[in-house]
Amino acid sequence: MAVRTKVRPSPTDEVPLHPAYGYRLRRQRHPIGVRGGPRRAPRGYELTDTDQRHVRAAYELRVRQLARAVVTAARQPGDAAENLVGQLEQRVDSLVHRAGFARSVDEARHLVAHNTFTIDGGKVNRPSYLVQPGQTIEVRPERRCRAPVAIAVAEYADGDAPPYLEVRPERFTATLTREPHRQEVPALRDIPLAVRAEEEVTR
Repeated sequence: MAVRTKVRPSPTDEVPLHPAYGYRLRRQRHPIGVRGGPRRAPRGYELTDTDQRHVRAAYELRVRQLARAVVTAARQPGDAAENLVGQLEQRVDSLVHRAGFARSVDEARHLVAHNTFTIDGGKVNRPSYLVQPGQTIEVRPERRCRAPVAIAVAEYADGDAPPYLEVRPERFTATLTREPHRQEVPALRDIPLAVRAEEEVTR
């Protein structure tokens, strides 16, 4: 197959380029120098600034992560605030922290990303994975004696687990028995959490 190597100017190019490079630059949808284009947070529904600060502090989320969760909760049937709390509490990093396998959400996120836990025997390394009722989180046998998990389990006290989570420290397992409710989360119990359309927030 013949390959054209001479530069052929194009009407859309200010500077003549090699055919291959000119074709790629004309096809890209983002400006030159911006890799992959701008990544914007989902829009349509928002929380107030005060509620955003409380939720982000409780779950240590970025703005884009919280915006995606709010939009997903608002599009589901039922109360948007209850859907949002349930979605945030069913994240595997939140449940690992609630079960006492990590001392903070950030530490739980780090442990999940490094393949410390399994869900129903399967591999999970994504902190945003949503655990469904009936699924069991278990610490891998080779990770049970390591410092972060061992220290967190040693400091765990009976009765600290929420009512929707069945924790067995001696087996290093935690089972989600049902979907969480907003009144069962102390960090968000007294926060209004009014999920509104974007036009209502900007008024």
